[in-house]
Amino acid sequence: MKYFFILFILFLPFNSFTEEKKLEHFCKMDTKFYETDKNEWSQKTIDYDFYISNNDEIKIFDKDVKRYLFSLEIILNNEKALVGHFLNEKMINTFTFNKITRYAKYSNTYYNKQGGGQIGVGVCFPKTV
Repeated sequence: MKYFFILFILFLPFNSFTEEKKLEHFCKMDTKFYETDKNEWSQKTIDYDFYISNNDEIKIFDKDVKRYLFSLEIILNNEKALVGHFLNEKMINTFTFNKITRYAKYSNTYYNKQGGGQIGVGVCFPKTV
């Protein structure tokens, strides 16, 4: 028991340094989207939660479908802006957040057999979790 307590004390400071708080952004975006390249544009409001994880990726939670979307790699994060992107062989996703005006833009474009995509603009509210 004494050794367990000593190990606990030794790892306590290490854990406090490695666990970084996440900055959470709640965003309500007016979104235009189309499901395939042949569709007309539709429009709806989508609520997203954006989480910054270890200052290198943005995790996106779509409240409408209640699931996480693709994570975005952070390419800029300073006192004025947060910018991230995701790219693979079928899609490109981008997110830009102006921390001064609190407006954000999120877009994704699919270039698979069906196509499709969306663009959303809205206001985000940062909150420390």
